[in-house]
Amino acid sequence: MKKGRIQKHNIDIMFLMVLFLIFTFSAVSVLLMAVNSYKSVVSANETNSNARTAIAYIRETVRQHDDDGEVTIDEFDGTKAIKMSEGEGYSLYIYQHDGYLMELEAKDDAGITAEFGNKILQVDSLDFSWKNQSKTLLVQIEDAAGKKQEVSIGIKSNKNSVPDPVAVVTQEVESDEE
Repeated sequence: MKKGRIQKHNIDIMFLMVLFLIFTFSAVSVLLMAVNSYKSVVSANETNSNARTAIAYIRETVRQHDDDGEVTIDEFDGTKAIKMSEGEGYSLYIYQHDGYLMELEAKDDAGITAEFGNKILQVDSLDFSWKNQSKTLLVQIEDAAGKKQEVSIGIKSNKNSVPDPVAVVTQEVESDEE
């Protein structure tokens, strides 16, 4: 009778071991699926964030330099750039070079090249142009994932420097009545 009990214990232990292995395999499988899902969400957020961050950076930098005639589109070293005057003979350039959004602050008469700039973010392409008679800067960005975004930045200083024809006519009429 002792032999029957020993075999029964071995079967019980084997059953528990198989049950434990199935549980462990299931837990590891669920964990791996969760990790893969998390990686894909983080990757999607990062690519979306890069394009939005680049647009926000350019928009805020242009707005900081929004004085009359301070924001222009220029070219240096064969690279198209947004040029913003920093005052006292210095300018800030924003451009795309070697797959990166770049920023360069330099003296106006210095011999600068595109490699001198600081890397901000990875982007595939950057293009900008004036829209609406030089009052709106149109910026188009394609990030490393191929997602394209576009933003229009209103240059308020240019708008304020142009006299409002209605205000001029109103002032003339009021002065004639006196």
